Amino acid sequence: MHSSLIVLTILAAIVWRWIWGRTPPGPDRTWQDRWESALGAFCLPPLMVVLAAATVLAMGHHGTMMGWSVSPMGCWISLAMIVLAGGGLLYSVSRAVGMRLTLQRYATVTLPQGGQARCLPIDLPMAAQVGLWRSALLVSQGWLDQLTLAEQQAMLAHEQAHADYHDPFWFFWLGSIRRFSLWLPHTEGLWKELLLLREIRADQQAARTSDPLLLAELLVKLARQITLATHAPGLAPGLESYTAFPESQSLPRLEQRVRALVEPSPRGEAYIPRRGRLAWLIVTALPLAATWFHT
Repeated sequence: MHSSLIVLTILAAIVWRWIWGRTPPGPDRTWQDRWESALGAFCLPPLMVVLAAATVLAMGHHGTMMGWSVSPMGCWISLAMIVLAGGGLLYSVSRAVGMRLTLQRYATVTLPQGGQARCLPIDLPMAAQVGLWRSALLVSQGWLDQLTLAEQQAMLAHEQAHADYHDPFWFFWLGSIRRFSLWLPHTEGLWKELLLLREIRADQQAARTSDPLLLAELLVKLARQITLATHAPGLAPGLESYTAFPESQSLPRLEQRVRALVEPSPRGEAYIPRRGRLAWLIVTALPLAATWFHT
């Protein structure tokens, strides 16, 4: 019976992701609706699988469930799931530690606008928030040499938005979920959607203090330089994964980011708490109810 619970939970997670892939929020929906839809479909199915595995391990392989005897097989499958999730988390932690050590190798510079940042010795202009809860600003030598003060200020406002939302910290955990759930459908599509919406949210906040047209032109300018450069020389692989660079400037995402800056936000439906969100949370926690049927 425990094996059946694990299999049914995995099937439910697959169907959940499949439903999202069939009916993702369209461009007429608000960014908030798109964010909630993608975040729920990304996090809740793998969480449901982990809860089912933890429940089976807590019940053990002795006794009965709904009158049926249980076997050790379900516990072994559950243990493998927990080890897989824990291994992904440990891998993320090791990369975070390596990223911090790598960041310390770069020199600290004083910015023209005040404040300090770590400087990458590369010609490609870039800036990023790197770290976890208290992230640090990372800029390139090309950012200092090639951008005007207005362009630099616009990029700093964008990166400050990432710091205000603690995006590096939250995407550290989302990255761990991504590694665990690669076997589920639409994991990469959801991950790219979350990355895009994260950048759009930062663009929107930066547009409150900077000219939106300047931001849009800067995005196009950076995308053109990234297209001409086949790679970012000098950017360590550990840092590249944490800055989402140059993926954040890919053409499909660039088009949506520019449109979000130069056109009014889609009106869509007003943000109203829906019972459906609570229902999805209840569905996610359903595996915990299996303990009531175990004797």
